[in-house]
Amino acid sequence: MEKHLKKFIQLSVLIFLVSLLFTSCKIENVSEDRGELLAEAGDRKLFEKDISFLFNGPKSAADSTRLIKSFINSWLRDQIMTIEAEKTANQDANIDRLVQNYRDALIRMDYEQNLVSNNLDTLILKNQIEAFYENNQEQFLSSSMLIRSRFVSFDASRSNIWPLRNEVFKTDISDRDLEEIVELNEGEWLANPYIWYNFQEFNNLTDNQLNRNNIIPGFEFSYTVEGQRYFIKVLNVVNEGEIMPIEIVEDKIRQLILLERRNQKISEIRNELFERNIRNQQIKIHYQ
Repeated sequence: MEKHLKKFIQLSVLIFLVSLLFTSCKIENVSEDRGELLAEAGDRKLFEKDISFLFNGPKSAADSTRLIKSFINSWLRDQIMTIEAEKTANQDANIDRLVQNYRDALIRMDYEQNLVSNNLDTLILKNQIEAFYENNQEQFLSSSMLIRSRFVSFDASRSNIWPLRNEVFKTDISDRDLEEIVELNEGEWLANPYIWYNFQEFNNLTDNQLNRNNIIPGFEFSYTVEGQRYFIKVLNVVNEGEIMPIEIVEDKIRQLILLERRNQKISEIRNELFERNIRNQQIKIHYQ
């Protein structure tokens, strides 16, 4: 999650900086060979060398042509929009300051990521997950009804269909034993008994045979469609607004613990750097 966010921000900043480069500078330095002139918008020029970053990997001639044409069309639209915007631009707008702020933020993010990747403790013990779950249960309220169940089907013409029903609905049978029974009798599992489904997902599996108001732990239901007999036994239910079981949110808890550790580690590093530079007199505060 954090890695994807970082990549998104980096890409956004890169696009922003490239746009500013093309909109705030006239790319026509005669002292440097910039290759073929590709496009012009007003007094702004786009040269072959300015798009060299587009070709980092192997591409066919046709792909390269399409890519260049697409970039030129986008570049021209950006330039025309910028030219028009400059006519009414706020003269107090400090573009250089904005660019510097974005650059500083990107450099800090990369530096912090490298520091954290080398110093962060990523080992998360089971008791730490349980403690986080117990202390933060308000974060784990379900937004919908969740169901865990046995849901299997057999050929309805089987002579032992009702004994099979009794096996499926047994309270004390293990899922593993039931799996063997289903396999031996050429049945099919329609839902994984170890996975939680929200009500809509589960009801879609049943061709909308269920009534939300009837779904409670222990609920048993059977129906026949096109020669197949379906058996459902609800094992557990979490209603909307109730706390989700820990097994549902364990991965999320791991992410939250790592994020908490990361933020704490960065805070420690920032404070340590600050104190060190105060001691070394690399920082001076003149305002009193």
